[in-house]
Amino acid sequence: MWMVIGEQRGTSSDPEERSAQFTHMAEVTRQSPGFVRGWWGADDDDLGLSHALVVLDTLDNARALKRMVEENVIGVRLRLMEIGLEVDGAS
Repeated sequence: MWMVIGEQRGTSSDPEERSAQFTHMAEVTRQSPGFVRGWWGADDDDLGLSHALVVLDTLDNARALKRMVEENVIGVRLRLMEIGLEVDGAS
């Protein structure tokens, strides 16, 4: 599996607007081929900065999502990471 790690400026400081922004990003992203799971949130030190972590099943699908976001979103910084190990919390 692969993860797209994103960072973007322009997150609203208003909690309701921020929630709507993250919901929109999640709805668009979950339609991507190979989507497995995703997280969106504001930076604790800088509420104007948001982060996204999106897991996809293959490198090709991760690259396709990265390309789509870079073509449609201004001011985003994206990285790809191969998931080498996954660990769950203790039950």
